[in-house]
Amino acid sequence: MKTKPKISATRALWLSLLPLLSYISSWYYNGQTIPLLALSSVLMLAWGGTVLWPRLQAGLPWPRGFLPVFMLLWLFWYWLTLFWSHAPYSSWFYFWTLGAVPLGFLFWVLQSEGDIPAVWPWFWRGILVTTWVLVGIAFWEYFDGVATGQALGNIRVQGPLLDTNSFAAWMNLLWFVLLGRFFYLDGQRDGARQALRRIDGTVLFYLVTLTLTTCAFWMTYSRGGALAWLCTFLVALIAFRKTPGFGRKLALVLAIEVAAYAIFGYLHHYDMLGHLAPGYISSSIETVSRGLMWIATWHIFLSHPYLGTGLGSYFLFYPAYRLPGELASAGTYAHNDYIEFLAEGGLINLGFLLAFAGTLFYALYRLIIHPARLGISEENRYWALGLVLGVFAITGHALGNFIFYNLPLSILAGIFLAQAWRLYQQPKDTAPLLPRLGIRHPGVIQLSMALLFVLAGWFLALDAAVYGLFSANAWLDGLIPNANARAVFLMKAARFLEAARPQATQPWVYTGNAYLNLVAQEPSMPTVQKKVLLEAALHQYRQSLVGIPRQAGVYNAIGSLYLNYGSSVLGLSPAVARDDAVLAWRKGLALTPESVNLRSEIATQAFFNRGDVAGGIAFLQAGLKRPLFPEPRALLEWVIARSQWLLAHDPKAAEKTLIASLKANPDFGSTLELLREIVHAEKTMATPAKS
Repeated sequence: MKTKPKISATRALWLSLLPLLSYISSWYYNGQTIPLLALSSVLMLAWGGTVLWPRLQAGLPWPRGFLPVFMLLWLFWYWLTLFWSHAPYSSWFYFWTLGAVPLGFLFWVLQSEGDIPAVWPWFWRGILVTTWVLVGIAFWEYFDGVATGQALGNIRVQGPLLDTNSFAAWMNLLWFVLLGRFFYLDGQRDGARQALRRIDGTVLFYLVTLTLTTCAFWMTYSRGGALAWLCTFLVALIAFRKTPGFGRKLALVLAIEVAAYAIFGYLHHYDMLGHLAPGYISSSIETVSRGLMWIATWHIFLSHPYLGTGLGSYFLFYPAYRLPGELASAGTYAHNDYIEFLAEGGLINLGFLLAFAGTLFYALYRLIIHPARLGISEENRYWALGLVLGVFAITGHALGNFIFYNLPLSILAGIFLAQAWRLYQQPKDTAPLLPRLGIRHPGVIQLSMALLFVLAGWFLALDAAVYGLFSANAWLDGLIPNANARAVFLMKAARFLEAARPQATQPWVYTGNAYLNLVAQEPSMPTVQKKVLLEAALHQYRQSLVGIPRQAGVYNAIGSLYLNYGSSVLGLSPAVARDDAVLAWRKGLALTPESVNLRSEIATQAFFNRGDVAGGIAFLQAGLKRPLFPEPRALLEWVIARSQWLLAHDPKAAEKTLIASLKANPDFGSTLELLREIVHAEKTMATPAKS
């Protein structure tokens, strides 16, 4: 019998610790805190380097089978999309988030046959520890809500994530793996009659962990999570039906589920089933908003049908496509990974995700219908079933929420599927690929890999620095208390980052704002110097649009610069300066049609200042047809009413606009103040007339 090669304890430690640290580092990233994405991705690259170095030395043996090749192609596709993305800098971050699935899979399956059996037990122990930490966070968040007086029916935990549904998917991902282990281990006790009277510590530990994870899941009170759990659990019943003592274990698990739902459902008045009714779904603002978001996302796809808009660009395109009735979401994600994949990467991108889902169906088919043909132990089959079911649950949940856009879920999904595939597929390695490709010196490939990983890590570190210096730099106040010294340091940092990371937008915008502030703060500065600084500011703003072209704020700054300094400093005629300003603002308004400020500026310069009062008011009123949240809508109505009163000299129309606005938003104080001012002015004018 062939024995598997043993690996050193140090290598086993690193191979289990690095992916675990990458996973933990990703918890609070949430698509915003770039340093955490950088740390998680660098740790993953370090793990990949540790895995690949000896494999390359051996000529790169490749595991046989379809799935590793598919994952490699998927990762390669993600990389290719960076070259035609409409927002390459944003897509770079989502390359690491979405790419964590194929990356995690590839790095895991490329470990040698001796590595995985030694590494998996330690990695799984780490997952168990972190599961308890996640459950602890959920309980702390829940009881903190109780302690701070929140209404019990409104408390829905989010864990480290910013979305309660995504956290429910996270709990599902872990729960089904725990279920598989519990069923197998307790089934072994049922097979050993003499052990029935003795408490098994391992079985009890899994039962307690399963119970706590169930409670954390129901604390989210997620409808999508509940549906994903129910559908996957029905498959699990078929998968585990032949487990010894199946009926007893099923009754115990269902009792835990019912008890947890009874506790947390009571606090929500048991409205889960009612919220799943067709009548409620068709009228619920949350589900209706999802439908409207999906329609808008479909329109984004129709506008970019071949290659899409680019990974992670949805939030940049969505404002221009948002439908008027959709005001329930932040507009960050489409709440359906499949249609968002379609909009961001076209049919090819969607095809990869559908093939991934199809792989899970095929794996379950093999593990449930034809287990004997696999030739694996029963324990490994239960391991594989639990892992695949967990990934299956979140892949189904992705139909109604954003799942794979959460970095920790992507990392675990890739690794869990890789471990399951290794167990049920039992792949043999091919002959080393490098000699077959004519490469006789693996050191060259090792060096190339090291340079590639270091370069990727360098860019990630620069991105972390951009975020820390220009997006969340409050920490600098304590480090450099002097404001002037801090400004000088930031200017030098911005100059360096402009050269080292030209697609990053914040350094360019910071420098442009600095040039503009110098002109504003020094009115006695010679015109020649002002012109140089303003032209430099314009250059900075335009360069900031390279990495992320869809920035309404930058276009707003460009327009204001032309309006304020175009004729007085830049040498443009007043008409040209005004037209350039309006053009910039129109570009910004096309990106964010809900911007009241941009619409108001355009109305003033393009209509009112040219004597077209009726056209300006009509332009402002057209903004009311766009999807506007209550406060921006009230502000726009205030602007319209003020224009009707002061420019169109029609106080009655202004009063009508303000009264209608107050009915919809009675708490907007500016509306009431303007209405009082108009009424007072009318009374003042009426009094002399009577005299």
